[in-house]
Amino acid sequence: MTKPDTRPALDDFVAGYPGPADIQFRGGSITVVAVLVYTDGIRIEWRMPSAPQPMKDGQRELPRQDWESPEFIGAPPRVRSMREGWAGATLSDDHGREFELSFERSGPLDLLGGSEGTATCTCQPATDSTQLTLHLGGADVVIPLASNRRTQDRRASIFRGGYSGPKHPIPFHGGAIKIISALLYDDRVRIEWHIDPAPDLSWLFPDTLSDYLMLRIADEEQRLATARWSMNFKRTFALWFGARLTDDVGTGYRGSLEGSGVSSSGFKGVVYFTPSAPPDAVELNLALFDLSVLIPLGHR
Repeated sequence: MTKPDTRPALDDFVAGYPGPADIQFRGGSITVVAVLVYTDGIRIEWRMPSAPQPMKDGQRELPRQDWESPEFIGAPPRVRSMREGWAGATLSDDHGREFELSFERSGPLDLLGGSEGTATCTCQPATDSTQLTLHLGGADVVIPLASNRRTQDRRASIFRGGYSGPKHPIPFHGGAIKIISALLYDDRVRIEWHIDPAPDLSWLFPDTLSDYLMLRIADEEQRLATARWSMNFKRTFALWFGARLTDDVGTGYRGSLEGSGVSSSGFKGVVYFTPSAPPDAVELNLALFDLSVLIPLGHR
């Protein structure tokens, strides 16, 4: 089995595939919403509408020090079941290569106790692979590498397709913005972005470096670097509130910023737009103040 050295950056999108819905899993169920392939790794988006049953002592794949820890023992049963299920999860292709997955994040799916999240691996399927298999807590979930749309599941926002943005970062006010992908679901469009280096956004958010200086940092060089990072982060967050999306058939989109964070370099984040792009749209246009980026939707 191949173990990842570090989590992938996932900055260059290649392709996206819908996964199967409602696979029975230890008394619960799991839906693989999408398998998203990048040049340096894979991200799996998953949902568990109903939690699996807890494992018995002899079935646990978590190391003993983990499942005997106060954090694990004190967690709600739903959280324990989910962590147990993802412990030791792997992904394999049809050439016999198997990769270890890293649990990335999870959160509530609904008020009924469901969960959703992501898992990643630093891996790439062979170019002629026709399917991947997710090995999860004794269950095997086969994911065909085909872009045809999965039968609609009204309980989840189903993935319809993924499209890459421009190959290279676009200069923007002394910095650079890369539109990684436009991911289409049944109810929304998800735009992944990466900014590095940070642009000069003083025209948008007229604060100064002195507004972020923290007196408790004694080292002056570190103090200035921390202040500069905090200012750029806040300005970047404000920048994406101005994002607008249009298409060639006149759909009216409404944006919602999911958040932004730090990548290995610069800032990275996601912005959502609703509704999803209609089937007859052939391109999206993302406008960010004086920047305009066309994203062709290819063959649909």
